[in-house]
Amino acid sequence: MEFSPILFDTVVIVSKNEDNARRDRRSLASFRPQRVEVFTSGQKALAFLTANHVDMVLVDSNIEDMDAMQFLRAARRDLRLRDVPVVMVTANTSREQVLDAIAQGCAGYILRPYSEDTFAKHVLRGCQVERVTEIERQQIADAKDMMAAGNFDDAIEAFEEIISEQSQAQKYYDMGCRCLVRQKFGQAIIAFKKAIKINDLFAEAYKGLADAYKAKGELDEFKRYLQKAAEVHAQFNRLEETKELFIEILKYDPLSPNPFNSLGVKLRKSGDLAGALHAYTQALTLTPEDENIHFNISKAYYFMGNVESAKVNVEKALELSPGFEEGRKLYRKLYNREYPRPAGTGSPKPAVAMARDD
Repeated sequence: MEFSPILFDTVVIVSKNEDNARRDRRSLASFRPQRVEVFTSGQKALAFLTANHVDMVLVDSNIEDMDAMQFLRAARRDLRLRDVPVVMVTANTSREQVLDAIAQGCAGYILRPYSEDTFAKHVLRGCQVERVTEIERQQIADAKDMMAAGNFDDAIEAFEEIISEQSQAQKYYDMGCRCLVRQKFGQAIIAFKKAIKINDLFAEAYKGLADAYKAKGELDEFKRYLQKAAEVHAQFNRLEETKELFIEILKYDPLSPNPFNSLGVKLRKSGDLAGALHAYTQALTLTPEDENIHFNISKAYYFMGNVESAKVNVEKALELSPGFEEGRKLYRKLYNREYPRPAGTGSPKPAVAMARDD
Protein backbone atom coordinates (compact mmCIF):
# COMPACT_ATOMS: atom_id res chain seq x y z
CA MET A 1 0.00 0.00 0.00
CA GLU A 2 1.40 3.39 -1.00
CA PHE A 3 0.67 6.28 1.34
CA SER A 4 2.37 9.22 2.99
CA PRO A 5 2.92 7.98 6.52
CA ILE A 6 2.09 9.97 9.60
CA LEU A 7 5.30 10.11 11.60
CA PHE A 8 4.59 9.00 15.16
CA ASP A 9 6.69 10.02 18.10
CA THR A 10 5.34 7.45 20.59
CA VAL A 11 2.99 4.51 20.13
CA VAL A 12 1.77 2.20 22.93
CA ILE A 13 0.82 -1.44 22.36
CA VAL A 14 -1.17 -3.18 25.10
CA SER A 15 -1.19 -6.99 24.82
CA LYS A 16 -0.12 -9.99 26.86
CA ASN A 17 0.28 -12.06 23.69
CA GLU A 18 3.92 -11.73 22.59
CA ASP A 19 3.23 -12.84 19.02
CA ASN A 20 0.42 -10.30 18.60
CA ALA A 21 2.52 -7.50 20.07
CA ARG A 22 5.43 -8.42 17.80
CA ARG A 23 3.18 -8.44 14.72
CA ASP A 24 1.65 -5.07 15.62
CA ARG A 25 5.06 -3.55 16.20
CA ARG A 26 6.28 -4.82 12.83
CA SER A 27 3.17 -3.41 11.12
CA LEU A 28 3.87 0.01 12.65
CA ALA A 29 7.24 0.21 10.91
CA SER A 30 5.81 2.01 7.87
CA PHE A 31 4.79 4.88 10.19
CA ARG A 32 8.37 5.19 11.46
CA PRO A 33 7.56 5.70 15.16
CA GLN A 34 10.41 7.06 17.26
CA ARG A 35 9.33 5.01 20.26
CA VAL A 36 7.11 1.95 20.73
CA GLU A 37 6.23 0.87 24.27
CA VAL A 38 4.64 -2.54 24.88
CA PHE A 39 2.67 -3.28 28.06
CA THR A 40 1.04 -6.50 29.18
CA SER A 41 -0.73 -4.69 32.04
CA GLY A 42 -3.56 -2.27 31.38
CA GLN A 43 -2.90 -0.37 34.61
CA LYS A 44 0.78 0.16 33.75
CA ALA A 45 -0.16 1.26 30.24
CA LEU A 46 -2.66 3.82 31.61
CA ALA A 47 -0.05 5.14 34.03
CA PHE A 48 2.37 5.62 31.13
CA LEU A 49 -0.29 7.35 29.03
CA THR A 50 -1.10 9.90 31.72
CA ALA A 51 2.61 10.75 32.21
CA ASN A 52 3.69 10.93 28.54
CA HIS A 53 2.57 12.31 25.21
CA VAL A 54 1.37 9.37 23.08
CA ASP A 55 0.20 9.54 19.46
CA MET A 56 -1.59 6.19 19.21
CA VAL A 57 -2.62 3.23 21.39
CA LEU A 58 -3.19 -0.28 20.00
CA VAL A 59 -5.13 -2.50 22.41
CA ASP A 60 -5.39 -6.28 22.10
CA SER A 61 -8.29 -8.22 23.59
CA ASN A 62 -5.72 -10.14 25.69
CA ILE A 63 -4.52 -7.98 28.60
CA GLU A 64 -3.23 -9.21 31.97
CA ASP A 65 -5.27 -7.29 34.53
CA MET A 66 -8.45 -6.15 32.72
CA ASP A 67 -10.37 -6.73 29.53
CA ALA A 68 -10.10 -4.45 26.52
CA MET A 69 -13.43 -2.71 27.23
CA GLN A 70 -12.34 -1.86 30.77
CA PHE A 71 -9.13 -0.38 29.40
CA LEU A 72 -10.97 1.68 26.80
CA ARG A 73 -13.51 2.87 29.36
CA ALA A 74 -10.74 3.95 31.77
CA ALA A 75 -8.89 5.80 29.01
CA ARG A 76 -12.02 7.69 27.97
CA ARG A 77 -12.88 8.66 31.56
CA ASP A 78 -9.51 10.40 31.96
CA LEU A 79 -9.78 13.88 30.39
CA ARG A 80 -6.01 13.93 29.84
CA LEU A 81 -6.40 11.02 27.41
CA ARG A 82 -9.47 12.24 25.59
CA ASP A 83 -7.61 13.11 22.38
CA VAL A 84 -5.44 9.99 22.27
CA PRO A 85 -6.71 7.60 19.56
CA VAL A 86 -7.24 4.07 20.93
CA VAL A 87 -7.56 1.41 18.22
CA MET A 88 -8.73 -2.11 19.04
CA VAL A 89 -6.68 -4.91 17.43
CA THR A 90 -8.46 -8.17 18.18
CA ALA A 91 -9.59 -11.54 16.87
CA ASN A 92 -13.03 -11.03 18.42
CA THR A 93 -15.50 -10.74 15.53
CA SER A 94 -18.57 -10.53 17.77
CA ARG A 95 -21.00 -7.82 16.63
CA GLU A 96 -21.76 -7.12 20.29
CA GLN A 97 -18.06 -6.57 21.02
CA VAL A 98 -17.73 -4.15 18.10
CA LEU A 99 -20.78 -2.20 19.31
CA ASP A 100 -19.35 -2.09 22.85
CA ALA A 101 -16.07 -0.70 21.51
CA ILE A 102 -17.90 2.00 19.55
CA ALA A 103 -19.99 2.87 22.61
CA GLN A 104 -16.78 3.35 24.61
CA GLY A 105 -15.24 5.62 21.97
CA CYS A 106 -12.63 3.55 20.16
CA ALA A 107 -10.95 5.21 17.16
CA GLY A 108 -10.80 2.01 15.10
CA TYR A 109 -11.38 -1.75 15.16
CA ILE A 110 -8.86 -4.03 13.41
CA LEU A 111 -9.60 -7.76 13.15
CA ARG A 112 -6.83 -10.34 13.40
CA PRO A 113 -5.40 -11.72 11.22
CA TYR A 114 -5.10 -8.51 9.23
CA SER A 115 -3.33 -7.47 6.04
CA GLU A 116 -0.79 -4.65 6.06
CA ASP A 117 -3.15 -2.56 3.94
CA THR A 118 -6.00 -3.01 6.42
CA PHE A 119 -3.76 -2.19 9.38
CA ALA A 120 -2.41 0.98 7.73
CA LYS A 121 -5.88 2.14 6.68
CA HIS A 122 -7.35 1.81 10.16
CA VAL A 123 -4.36 3.39 11.89
CA LEU A 124 -4.47 6.35 9.50
CA ARG A 125 -8.21 6.70 10.00
CA GLY A 126 -7.79 6.55 13.76
CA CYS A 127 -5.28 9.40 13.66
CA GLN A 128 -7.23 11.54 11.24
CA VAL A 129 -10.50 11.30 13.15
CA GLU A 130 -8.81 12.75 16.24
CA ARG A 131 -7.53 15.68 14.16
CA VAL A 132 -10.74 16.70 12.44
CA THR A 133 -10.92 20.10 14.15
CA GLU A 134 -7.30 21.22 13.81
CA ILE A 135 -8.19 24.30 11.72
CA GLU A 136 -10.94 25.36 14.13
CA ARG A 137 -8.66 24.80 17.12
CA GLN A 138 -6.14 27.12 15.51
CA GLN A 139 -8.95 29.66 15.11
CA ILE A 140 -9.68 29.40 18.83
CA ALA A 141 -5.98 29.84 19.64
CA ASP A 142 -5.88 32.92 17.38
CA ALA A 143 -9.01 34.34 19.06
CA LYS A 144 -7.42 33.85 22.48
CA ASP A 145 -4.32 35.68 21.26
CA MET A 146 -6.57 38.57 20.20
CA MET A 147 -8.06 38.64 23.69
CA ALA A 148 -4.60 38.65 25.27
CA ALA A 149 -3.73 41.63 23.07
CA GLY A 150 -6.91 43.44 24.13
CA ASN A 151 -8.66 43.09 20.75
CA PHE A 152 -11.92 41.91 22.27
CA ASP A 153 -14.22 42.78 19.35
CA ASP A 154 -12.00 40.88 16.90
CA ALA A 155 -11.92 37.93 19.31
CA ILE A 156 -15.71 37.95 19.58
CA GLU A 157 -16.03 37.92 15.79
CA ALA A 158 -13.61 34.98 15.55
CA PHE A 159 -15.46 32.95 18.21
CA GLU A 160 -18.83 33.69 16.58
CA GLU A 161 -17.51 32.41 13.24
CA ILE A 162 -16.66 29.07 14.88
CA ILE A 163 -20.09 28.57 16.47
CA SER A 164 -22.00 29.54 13.31
CA GLU A 165 -22.13 25.84 12.30
CA GLN A 166 -23.30 24.43 15.63
CA SER A 167 -25.71 21.93 14.06
CA GLN A 168 -22.75 19.96 12.71
CA ALA A 169 -22.30 17.91 15.89
CA GLN A 170 -25.88 16.63 15.79
CA LYS A 171 -25.55 15.93 12.06
CA TYR A 172 -22.51 13.69 12.58
CA TYR A 173 -24.14 11.98 15.56
CA ASP A 174 -27.19 11.11 13.43
CA MET A 175 -24.90 9.92 10.65
CA GLY A 176 -23.15 7.62 13.14
CA CYS A 177 -26.47 6.08 14.21
CA ARG A 178 -27.51 5.48 10.60
CA CYS A 179 -24.14 3.83 9.91
CA LEU A 180 -24.71 1.50 12.87
CA VAL A 181 -28.09 0.47 11.47
CA ARG A 182 -26.36 -0.45 8.20
CA GLN A 183 -23.47 -2.14 10.09
CA LYS A 184 -20.95 0.33 8.60
CA PHE A 185 -18.98 0.28 11.83
CA GLY A 186 -15.86 2.06 10.60
CA GLN A 187 -17.91 4.95 9.26
CA ALA A 188 -19.92 5.05 12.50
CA ILE A 189 -16.72 5.44 14.54
CA ILE A 190 -15.61 8.38 12.38
CA ALA A 191 -19.00 10.10 12.57
CA PHE A 192 -19.31 9.76 16.37
CA LYS A 193 -15.74 10.99 16.87
CA LYS A 194 -16.42 14.04 14.71
CA ALA A 195 -19.58 14.78 16.72
CA ILE A 196 -17.62 14.67 19.98
CA LYS A 197 -14.79 16.84 18.66
CA ILE A 198 -17.10 19.46 17.20
CA ASN A 199 -19.21 19.58 20.36
CA ASP A 200 -16.10 20.16 22.47
CA LEU A 201 -15.05 22.91 20.10
CA PHE A 202 -18.36 24.75 20.42
CA ALA A 203 -18.21 24.60 24.21
CA GLU A 204 -14.74 26.14 24.12
CA ALA A 205 -15.85 28.83 21.68
CA TYR A 206 -18.84 29.80 23.86
CA LYS A 207 -16.55 29.97 26.88
CA GLY A 208 -14.21 32.21 24.87
CA LEU A 209 -17.11 34.49 23.99
CA ALA A 210 -18.10 34.67 27.65
CA ASP A 211 -14.56 35.63 28.66
CA ALA A 212 -14.35 38.28 25.93
CA TYR A 213 -17.61 39.93 27.02
CA LYS A 214 -16.53 39.78 30.65
CA ALA A 215 -13.31 41.59 29.72
CA LYS A 216 -15.43 44.26 28.00
CA GLY A 217 -17.54 44.65 31.13
CA GLU A 218 -20.72 43.34 29.45
CA LEU A 219 -21.79 40.99 32.21
CA ASP A 220 -25.20 40.08 30.79
CA GLU A 221 -23.54 38.76 27.63
CA PHE A 222 -20.89 37.08 29.75
CA LYS A 223 -23.56 35.14 31.68
CA ARG A 224 -25.52 34.34 28.52
CA TYR A 225 -22.59 32.72 26.73
CA LEU A 226 -21.37 30.97 29.85
CA GLN A 227 -24.82 29.37 30.05
CA LYS A 228 -24.54 28.35 26.39
CA ALA A 229 -21.19 26.68 27.11
CA ALA A 230 -22.84 24.73 29.92
CA GLU A 231 -25.72 23.75 27.61
CA VAL A 232 -23.29 22.41 25.00
CA HIS A 233 -21.60 20.24 27.64
CA ALA A 234 -25.03 18.99 28.72
CA GLN A 235 -25.88 18.25 25.07
CA PHE A 236 -22.69 16.20 24.75
CA ASN A 237 -23.65 14.10 27.77
CA ARG A 238 -27.15 13.58 26.35
CA LEU A 239 -25.73 12.49 22.99
CA GLU A 240 -23.33 10.08 24.66
CA GLU A 241 -26.08 8.56 26.80
CA THR A 242 -28.41 8.32 23.81
CA LYS A 243 -25.70 6.70 21.68
CA GLU A 244 -25.15 4.03 24.32
CA LEU A 245 -28.91 3.44 24.58
CA PHE A 246 -29.16 3.19 20.79
CA ILE A 247 -26.34 0.63 20.75
CA GLU A 248 -28.06 -1.40 23.46
CA ILE A 249 -31.20 -1.51 21.29
CA LEU A 250 -29.18 -2.76 18.33
CA LYS A 251 -27.42 -5.38 20.48
CA TYR A 252 -30.47 -6.84 22.17
CA ASP A 253 -33.17 -6.14 19.60
CA PRO A 254 -31.35 -6.65 16.29
CA LEU A 255 -34.58 -7.52 14.48
CA SER A 256 -36.23 -4.25 15.43
CA PRO A 257 -37.31 -2.78 12.08
CA ASN A 258 -36.53 0.79 13.14
CA PRO A 259 -34.26 1.26 16.18
CA PHE A 260 -34.67 5.06 16.02
CA ASN A 261 -38.34 4.55 16.80
CA SER A 262 -37.55 2.21 19.71
CA LEU A 263 -35.04 4.76 20.97
CA GLY A 264 -37.65 7.51 20.79
CA VAL A 265 -40.07 5.48 22.90
CA LYS A 266 -37.42 4.89 25.58
CA LEU A 267 -36.42 8.57 25.62
CA ARG A 268 -40.05 9.71 25.84
CA LYS A 269 -40.73 7.37 28.77
CA SER A 270 -37.60 8.70 30.51
CA GLY A 271 -38.96 12.25 30.17
CA ASP A 272 -36.68 13.44 27.37
CA LEU A 273 -39.40 14.69 25.00
CA ALA A 274 -37.04 16.73 22.82
CA GLY A 275 -34.70 13.77 22.44
CA ALA A 276 -37.62 11.48 21.66
CA LEU A 277 -38.95 13.83 19.00
CA HIS A 278 -35.52 14.00 17.37
CA ALA A 279 -35.25 10.20 17.39
CA TYR A 280 -38.71 9.81 15.83
CA THR A 281 -37.76 12.32 13.12
CA GLN A 282 -34.65 10.25 12.35
CA ALA A 283 -36.86 7.14 12.26
CA LEU A 284 -38.83 8.68 9.42
CA THR A 285 -35.68 8.81 7.27
CA LEU A 286 -35.62 4.99 7.41
CA THR A 287 -39.34 4.19 7.18
CA PRO A 288 -41.27 7.34 6.16
CA GLU A 289 -44.56 5.50 5.53
CA ASP A 290 -44.88 3.91 8.98
CA GLU A 291 -48.00 5.13 10.77
CA ASN A 292 -46.55 4.12 14.17
CA ILE A 293 -43.79 6.71 13.87
CA HIS A 294 -46.17 9.52 12.88
CA PHE A 295 -48.36 8.49 15.83
CA ASN A 296 -45.36 8.63 18.18
CA ILE A 297 -44.40 12.07 16.86
CA SER A 298 -47.96 13.23 17.44
CA LYS A 299 -47.90 11.98 21.05
CA ALA A 300 -44.52 13.67 21.69
CA TYR A 301 -45.89 16.99 20.42
CA TYR A 302 -49.04 16.49 22.50
CA PHE A 303 -47.02 15.99 25.70
CA MET A 304 -44.93 19.05 24.79
CA GLY A 305 -48.10 21.14 24.52
CA ASN A 306 -47.86 21.64 20.75
CA VAL A 307 -51.40 20.60 19.84
CA GLU A 308 -51.32 21.84 16.24
CA SER A 309 -48.25 19.76 15.37
CA ALA A 310 -49.82 16.80 17.20
CA LYS A 311 -52.89 17.12 14.96
CA VAL A 312 -50.84 17.25 11.77
CA ASN A 313 -48.96 14.07 12.64
CA VAL A 314 -51.91 12.02 13.88
CA GLU A 315 -53.71 12.86 10.64
CA LYS A 316 -50.68 11.64 8.69
CA ALA A 317 -50.73 8.39 10.68
CA LEU A 318 -54.40 7.87 9.91
CA GLU A 319 -53.98 8.75 6.23
CA LEU A 320 -51.51 5.88 6.07
CA SER A 321 -53.69 3.53 8.11
CA PRO A 322 -57.31 4.70 8.67
CA GLY A 323 -58.05 1.64 10.83
CA PHE A 324 -55.20 2.39 13.25
CA GLU A 325 -57.15 2.28 16.54
CA GLU A 326 -54.59 4.00 18.77
CA GLY A 327 -54.35 6.79 16.22
CA ARG A 328 -58.14 7.14 16.13
CA LYS A 329 -58.23 7.43 19.95
CA LEU A 330 -55.61 10.20 19.87
CA TYR A 331 -57.54 11.92 17.06
CA ARG A 332 -60.70 11.91 19.23
CA LYS A 333 -58.73 13.41 22.12
CA LEU A 334 -57.27 16.15 19.94
CA TYR A 335 -60.38 17.02 17.89
CA ASN A 336 -63.18 15.89 20.20
CA ARG A 337 -64.74 14.01 17.25
CA GLU A 338 -64.32 10.81 15.26
CA TYR A 339 -61.83 10.57 12.43
CA PRO A 340 -63.96 11.18 9.30
CA ARG A 341 -62.81 8.09 7.39
CA PRO A 342 -64.25 4.82 8.71
CA ALA A 343 -61.95 2.20 10.17
CA GLY A 344 -60.87 -0.52 7.77
CA THR A 345 -60.72 1.71 4.66
CA GLY A 346 -57.56 2.12 2.67
CA SER A 347 -55.02 -0.43 1.53
CA PRO A 348 -54.19 -3.12 4.10
CA LYS A 349 -50.60 -3.06 5.34
CA PRO A 350 -48.52 -6.07 6.36
CA ALA A 351 -48.26 -6.53 10.11
CA VAL A 352 -44.90 -5.36 11.46
CA ALA A 353 -43.82 -5.40 15.11
CA MET A 354 -43.12 -1.73 15.83
CA ALA A 355 -42.48 0.14 19.04
CA ARG A 356 -45.51 2.28 19.71
CA ASP A 357 -45.50 5.07 22.27
CA ASP A 358 -48.58 3.86 24.18
